Amino acid sequence: MEKFDYSALSFKSLKTLKLIYDLGSLTAAAIELGQNQPTISYTLDQMRAALQDPLFVRSGRGVAPTSRCHQIMPEIDKLLRGMSELLQPEEFEPSNANLDVTISCNQYELQIIVPSLVERLNRLAPNIRMAFIQSHVSGHRQLQRGLCDLLLSPVVRDYEALYQRRLFKDRYVCLMSAAHTLAKQPIGLDDYRAAKHVEIHYEGGWKPFYLSAPELQGVNLNVALSLPSVSNLIPTIASTDLLMTLPERLARLIGGSMLIKDPPFISDFELCLYWNKMTHHSKAHQWLREQIIDICSTLDSPRSTT
Repeated sequence: MEKFDYSALSFKSLKTLKLIYDLGSLTAAAIELGQNQPTISYTLDQMRAALQDPLFVRSGRGVAPTSRCHQIMPEIDKLLRGMSELLQPEEFEPSNANLDVTISCNQYELQIIVPSLVERLNRLAPNIRMAFIQSHVSGHRQLQRGLCDLLLSPVVRDYEALYQRRLFKDRYVCLMSAAHTLAKQPIGLDDYRAAKHVEIHYEGGWKPFYLSAPELQGVNLNVALSLPSVSNLIPTIASTDLLMTLPERLARLIGGSMLIKDPPFISDFELCLYWNKMTHHSKAHQWLREQIIDICSTLDSPRSTT
């Protein structure tokens, strides 16, 4: 078949040509398209000039296609079908999805959200492959540079090119052994300052939000133990007089029989979900964001402690 160069032709003109071909009449094509016949004739004249062929000749009360028109019509059909498919809304079926997703977050999100997300996607969308990278304090830049598809972070950044959804609030509490000397009394500011603390040493410049509390400004806490993560934290401090300050949801998740108490200051934060323009309209990513939002909506709210 002779190749058809359609680069200079519009979708509208090709659709008009196909309709004239199918109906055998310029008048019928005009009625079908809701246009007047001079408009159809003008479009046909453009097509004739582009293809250097009459395309149709008079035949009775209608028109008949030329040999050239017959030759190119299969390719026009193919092009119109392709354009129609392209203009169809994107469909997404989780069970059939084949997708790679990279999520940037830190230890808190890995503990609180990720296990439920992995379980849900393994059940509903088993062919979605997830990778998690550490965001530290640069997650927004990672997202802007396309290094990740989603960011879970309490770090507030106002980037014009990023979308944001608030997920939930959490607050900092104190975790300690039930035998701790402060276990049976409210923790005063002097008590807190004098206590022996456990510190999680985060890489990448991350600092826990509670260290910004006004009550702690200019105070050097007595850090007796520094750990790289919360893994094995409880067995490490369960029989000690060490005190750990961490988000309440995390404390309740890993604390076991440990005691949770209010610190002598208020320090809370809000976890947000961020994404960029590249995935904003993607049905697959919309579904994925909905799963994260739904999981977070089922988490227990922080509650007052002793």
